[in-house]
Amino acid sequence: MPVSPSAPAATTAAERVAVPTARASRGWITMFTLAYVGINIAWSGPAQVLMSPLVERLTDGAPWFFSTTSKETNLAVIGFIAGVFALLSTPLWGALSDRTASRWGRRTPWMAGGTLVVAAGLVATGFAQSLPAVLLSWVAMQTALNAVISPLSASVPDHVPVAQRGVVSGWYGFAYTFAVVTGTALGTVATAVWAGPLGITMGYLLCAAACVLAMLPFLFARWESPLAPVDRPPFRVAELLACYWVDVRRYPDFGWAWLTRFLATLSTATALFYLFYYLQDEVGLTRDDAATGGGLRVSDGVLVLTVVYALSVFVTVVLAGVVSDRVGRRRVFVSASAVFISVATVLMAFFPSFPVTVLAAVVLGLGTGVFTSVDFALVTEVLPAAESNGKDIGIINLAIALPNVLSPVVAAVMVNTLGGYTGLYLLSGALSVLAGVLVYRIKGVA
Repeated sequence: MPVSPSAPAATTAAERVAVPTARASRGWITMFTLAYVGINIAWSGPAQVLMSPLVERLTDGAPWFFSTTSKETNLAVIGFIAGVFALLSTPLWGALSDRTASRWGRRTPWMAGGTLVVAAGLVATGFAQSLPAVLLSWVAMQTALNAVISPLSASVPDHVPVAQRGVVSGWYGFAYTFAVVTGTALGTVATAVWAGPLGITMGYLLCAAACVLAMLPFLFARWESPLAPVDRPPFRVAELLACYWVDVRRYPDFGWAWLTRFLATLSTATALFYLFYYLQDEVGLTRDDAATGGGLRVSDGVLVLTVVYALSVFVTVVLAGVVSDRVGRRRVFVSASAVFISVATVLMAFFPSFPVTVLAAVVLGLGTGVFTSVDFALVTEVLPAAESNGKDIGIINLAIALPNVLSPVVAAVMVNTLGGYTGLYLLSGALSVLAGVLVYRIKGVA
């Protein structure tokens, strides 16, 4: 049985980039979901439980422009610089994949190469013995990560009809959340089994291995129709610059969808950036390197919250996509999700205790499940042109990459000078509410 309804070769460029009408097969959806799990494990394990203790351990005596006393500042510096490189590369990878003519298709070569660099970057980070080394390896990993994510995301509008995108987007959201749980679990288990720096190193190695193994079925499935060299448009300098631009005056719905995703992502990115330190310094969980059996370790707390959050996401993520397809509406789901997310951040702002944080994780998960599935389906319906899906998805993904650049700065400023964790989480809630309001400026989607 073929893994994709789009497997038969097209005879013209127009046919190859036409909006698909045949339903995607279960095999294709399964491999797509597994691939998205794998690539998100690559960042989620380090971001949740590995990078924070690694930066804290290397802060003492840090060289160059790093702080010798503030782990928060150093984590923000690394996150910001890596985010800038990810930001600049995201649309470029998509545009390059739009123009790639190979026997394996347009998207697959970039995903394959990106996966190899991501794995190498994780290994290098795990063995890093200084903050500059962490920075360099993490920049490489973050840059290559988008060489996988942009083409992988573009495969949905390439191969899935509009009427099925809510379901596929639901699995997209499921994969993301499952990856966060799995990555966090791998990091937590590694630091529990192997003490000290070895545990952190093993955590990075496990995340790299899981990423590669999960990506392999999608990479080897040969699901793409090759783009004939004669149909490949030239990649001129002007087109290189254009890969960072969409005329929002001509496509206003695209602009509002971008802004909605940007605000919602910035809300959750700022809320979660210092989660490890929030649990350690505000909630009062035991430092991992000081645990004596008398208290809950910070990494264990992160794992508990991640599992609770994930279970809540699973309740809504696929269901919301299915219901959204059936009722033919997207915006109301996105707006409702914003309310849930803001409630969760307010709880964390005013009640820094572990039981309340668990409750906040439940509420946040319910809202995030709805947003993740329905918002992606909404985005695929406002893309300007089928022949530039990769480039346009790359620009949409800037609405994720840019918050990841800004969130370390915003979080550091809020925690250090503007209200501490209370101010940070109130700001996060306000950003979510604003996203829920602005989604109604999108007129071409119900």
